[in-house]
Parts: sequence; C-alpha cells; structure tokens
Amino acid sequence: MIIANPIYDTVFKRLMEDNETSKFIVSTLLGKPVVSIEVKSQEVAYMENEQEKAMDVALRMYRLDFVATIQTGPDEYTKVLIEVQKALKIANLTRFRHYIAEHYKRKDVIDGKETNLPIIAIYILGFELPEIATSCVRVNKNYFDAVHETDIDVKSHFIERITHDCVVVQARKIEKERYTTSLDKLLSVFIQDDFVDSKMTKYYPYLIEDKNIRRITDILHYCASDTKERKRIDAEIEAWETYQELLESSEKDHLQTIAYERAEKEAAIAREEAALAREEAALAREEALRAEIARLKAQ
Repeated sequence: MIIANPIYDTVFKRLMEDNETSKFIVSTLLGKPVVSIEVKSQEVAYMENEQEKAMDVALRMYRLDFVATIQTGPDEYTKVLIEVQKALKIANLTRFRHYIAEHYKRKDVIDGKETNLPIIAIYILGFELPEIATSCVRVNKNYFDAVHETDIDVKSHFIERITHDCVVVQARKIEKERYTTSLDKLLSVFIQDDFVDSKMTKYYPYLIEDKNIRRITDILHYCASDTKERKRIDAEIEAWETYQELLESSEKDHLQTIAYERAEKEAAIAREEAALAREEAALAREEALRAEIARLKAQ
C-alpha cells in the first residue's frame, strides 16, 4: 500500500482530526487507556524572524491540544490536557517551553469547578537527538522522599499541576524490523524509509491485522492518492526546501561575518602588539643611550 508520510503537517493533521485515530495514537504513545478525548484547539506557530514570516506558505511547528480522560489505575481516572507538538526541523527550545507555560494558565471545569488540569506533552520530531538512541521515550514524574530515601506512592494535586510528563518520538530512529506491539505498529507508519517519491509518499510493507492501524493507513492512503492533498503536501515540502536554502544562506553569511569580525579583531591585536613592540624598542634604545652617557661620564 502507498501511504503519505505523516511527518508532514498536512498529513499529520488529517490523522489527528479523526477522533478514533487520535485516541489510539495518544493512548499508545502514553501507554495508558484513553477513555475519552476531545480536540480543544488547533494552532499553527509561525517562525519568528522576518525572512520566515515572508514565506507564502506557513512554515510551522504543528500543535494540537486535547482534553482526555485517561485510566491511571484499576478504578482511577484522570482528566488531563494533552499537547501534541510536531517539528520537522530542529526547533527552538524556548518555543516549546513557551507553549507549555501558556497551558499552565488554562483551566477546565470538573464537577462544576474551574481547575488547572495536569499536562502531558507529546513531541514528534523529524530530527534526531544524538544522545538518545531509542525512537520513543516516556518521561514520567516519580515522587521520592529525599529524607527517608523511599518512593512515595501518592499523588499531590499541587505537584501534578506544576510539573508534566512527556513522550518524545524520533521518527528517524524507528526500528524498521520491529512490528510486534501496538507501539511498534503505530511507529511503523512514521518510518522514514521505502519512499517512492521525494519523501512525500512511501510503500507500507507490513501485513495489517490491527483495525486501528488499518484506519490510520486508510487515511494516509487517501492523503497519498487525493490530488488536493498531494498539492498541499507538495506546497509544504517546497516551503521547507526554500526555508532550508534561506537558512543555509543566512548561516553562511553569519559565518562569513563572524570570520570577518574575528580577522578584524586579530588584525587590531596585531597592530596593538606591533605598537607595543615599537614602544618597548624605543625604551630599550633610551635605556642604552642613558647607559652609554653614564659610562662616558664615569670616564
């Protein structure tokens, strides 16, 4: 089956707009059952400098927010705010932190009362974190009694709302040979391999028995075969390629400026050292002259 590459915003957006699919994706990535899920808002974060703002097609880091009820124990359920952020290229850490900070301000209604929800962030990256070998990392809060050096098995309302868990997916590090667990099967659609044209569409080689994966691949196949969807993906790829050229050009200019400034500084230092050497030579000549005058007087 030929499917569209979900690493692109246009395609990923189609997946996450489908309620059953978004529930499966979030549940599988978290490793916890999702009882219900609701899309709260969808935002596109535009790049910040003037070159990027001038692009006709939005170059962005895709964000999608959900309010979900997840099962955290046999008879325990928690309502949480889930923020999905996807970045094709290496992102500005400050931007990630800014979005999370904004969500700490958001409130929801539980039992008729406004309250801040715990936050879980999901990051899907199109670039690699060199220090992390695995394709999917879950970062969970653990409570530890630092005085008595024991684990704490209760949760604090206060702590849960000022810290957050997260999941990080590295699309470029997904293991192609793994296809056993639900997580393996979900990650398989993000594998950056088996492309049939310019990393837009790819061949999906696995036997599909899971109904959730079938639903995902059906959506991705539609994106790959629909003319309008293909045009949107084409536009996004072209925008990223243009942006990359601008970035490389800007970086080259920046490096040249740094090299010029460094050469100027080195030249200034060389001039100062030469001037200092001349002063020292003049002082040495004066000392020698005084010494010669003193010798002649002594005769």
